[in-house]
Amino acid sequence: NSLFTKQKLMPKKTIYTKATVIEAGLEQLKENGWEGITPKLVAKKLGASTQPIYSHFGTMDEFRVAILDRAWEMLVEYISKRYTGDAWVDQGIGYVLFARDHGRLFNCMHYGKPENVRKRRQEFWVIVSKKLEGYPPFEGLSTEHVGWIRHIRALLTHGIAVTISSGFGPIWEDEEVVRQMMPLCSEIILNGLSNKIDEIIEVTSKIASDARER
Repeated sequence: NSLFTKQKLMPKKTIYTKATVIEAGLEQLKENGWEGITPKLVAKKLGASTQPIYSHFGTMDEFRVAILDRAWEMLVEYISKRYTGDAWVDQGIGYVLFARDHGRLFNCMHYGKPENVRKRRQEFWVIVSKKLEGYPPFEGLSTEHVGWIRHIRALLTHGIAVTISSGFGPIWEDEEVVRQMMPLCSEIILNGLSNKIDEIIEVTSKIASDARER
């Protein structure tokens, strides 16, 4: 009976899955940047020893890659959400909102060896491109034309994202501004400057004015 009682009272051993370890690393990255990704600090976040880390990853470099994989997956999840119903516009909105919600993580994803960052962004571009297959507004345009349109909008979107993730664009922290401005910016880029430009400037000015009042 005493043996049975001891066994019954013994606490269950916590199982640290690969996903759990990655999540702990991701949280560390969000809070402390790459300097926070050390065996000791991640283990503290887990509430365990460093053993769970090395049971799933041979080296810390492998662990860092896995954290980045998850971070880019999160970004894809953001740009895949339905915000307005326009796939291309929604990708831009999701990109900016991700930078707003996960500023330090967003910045860390774009820090490192240029060739590695470039490779990540190219992989992301392919994923985004597949989600735009059959996008009606691009029909009838050449591949090169669509590429330039998307590239210019991507530069604009990334610039806004970097601005907000660095804390220099308070107006863009307002999700309503993002939801209203991204369609307008996308329309300007897609259609070029036209006789609607005065109307567009008037609308964008009002959006900014309303945001300041809020």
